[in-house]
Amino acid sequence: MKKLKALHWFRQDLRLSDNPALYEASKHDEVLPVYILDDFNSAEYSMGGASCFWLHHSLSDLSKNLNQNLSLYQGNPLQTLLDIIDRFEIDVVYWNRCYEPWRIKRDTQIKAELESKGILVKTFNGSLLWEPWTIKKDDGSPYKVFTPFYRKGCLKSKEPR
Repeated sequence: MKKLKALHWFRQDLRLSDNPALYEASKHDEVLPVYILDDFNSAEYSMGGASCFWLHHSLSDLSKNLNQNLSLYQGNPLQTLLDIIDRFEIDVVYWNRCYEPWRIKRDTQIKAELESKGILVKTFNGSLLWEPWTIKKDDGSPYKVFTPFYRKGCLKSKEPR
């Protein structure tokens, strides 16, 4: 019987605890944890020196906690993921969602491309109590003022995980 292989794509969530995508990926027979430094799509949002310093040490700690099993890549995430999926015969890809507009656009394209190739993609909310599109006014439009958003939306909404 074929073992199911998952890939967990670490992004801004460089942690092992309270990581819903990693938790779900860990239910598979094998999990390949990867981090991809996206210097292809980031354009004017690329990291400065202090952020690179923080990232280096955070990735070192994460890799240590993963028994040095974290694979590090740099470049276009779509091409990198396709290459990894091909080389390691990955069945499903997991990640926690990011909410910056450029990342949403990129991730939507990546998910569509992977799914068109028959790869299952599962994404999770790993950083927000409520995602922006889950809290709406009675007419379906988004809140623009925090207090009504919180009182009428959040407090009356389903409790976060």
